[in-house]
Parts: sequence; structure tokens; C-alpha cells
Amino acid sequence: MNEKKNLTTEETLALAIQNHQKKKFEAAENLYKEILKIKPNHFQSNFLLGTLFAQTQKFNIAKKLFEKTIKINPDYMDAYNNLGNVLKELGEYQKAKSSYERAIQINPNYAVAHYNLGNILQKLGEYKKAISSFEKAIQIQPGFVMAHNNLGDVLQKLGKYKKAISSYE
Repeated sequence: MNEKKNLTTEETLALAIQNHQKKKFEAAENLYKEILKIKPNHFQSNFLLGTLFAQTQKFNIAKKLFEKTIKINPDYMDAYNNLGNVLKELGEYQKAKSSYERAIQINPNYAVAHYNLGNILQKLGEYKKAISSFEKAIQIQPGFVMAHNNLGDVLQKLGKYKKAISSYE
């Protein structure tokens, strides 16, 4: 393992990503942390470690890492989207909503953020706005099956059964 000590930051990051993709979370976590010891503001390591912690349901730690990622790069839409996901898991729905809205502000064609915003709006009982968000996600990405499904769910809740059925098809 002495070879690991001589790796560059880029090589360590590549190895961390490989482990992360193979779901070897402990190894990936250690490698990301190794980079952050030397470079605490390393953008990718903060973001990817936050993603890893979100995947392993350590949401409070993930939240802090996504917030740090945003401080490093305030225009990184994926950090806002992932932060929104973590906030949703923590029950902080209004903050999640704001986070998704910021991701969309950065990139209005970010279908996943529109979809996630729709889910939060649905949870908050803002059904008409949820419909708009799901429709926007579908407009951007017509084959977005989950957006079609969730749109159908909201339409069904509102008693718009014919539209719901067509959304499910």
C-alpha cells in the first residue's frame, strides 16, 4: 500500500471514483478524505464525498459537504440538486424546495431538478405547481418515466383521471 502514498491528487481522486462506482464506499471515503486533508477545498472531493454520504444515508454529513461545495463553486447545479435531496430526507422541505429552485435558476433545462422540485411541491400540497414542474421535466426530457408517473399521481389526486391515465401511458 505504500504505492498509494505516492499518488498525485488526480490519481487518488481517480482511484476514489473507481471504488465509489464499485460501491466500495469505505475505500472511496478514505481516499476522498486523504485528498481533503491536503486540499480541504478540493471541489470534486467535497462533492463526491457528499454524494457518498448521501448514498449511505449519512444525510447530516452530506448536507455539510454539499454546502461546502456550493461555497467553493456557487454555480454548480448538481450540488444544489443533491443538497435538495438531502434536505428532503432530513424533512427540511422548504429548504429543499429553495435548493432545487436554485439549481433550476442556474440551468433552466435541468430536468432532474424540475422533477425533484415537483416531488417536493407535491409533498407540500402545492399540486398545481407540482404539475408544472413535472410537465417541465417531461418537456425537457420526454422519456422521463418517473416524471410521467408522478404527474399522473398528482393529476389523479386532483380528480383529473383522463389526464392521469394519459400521463401513465
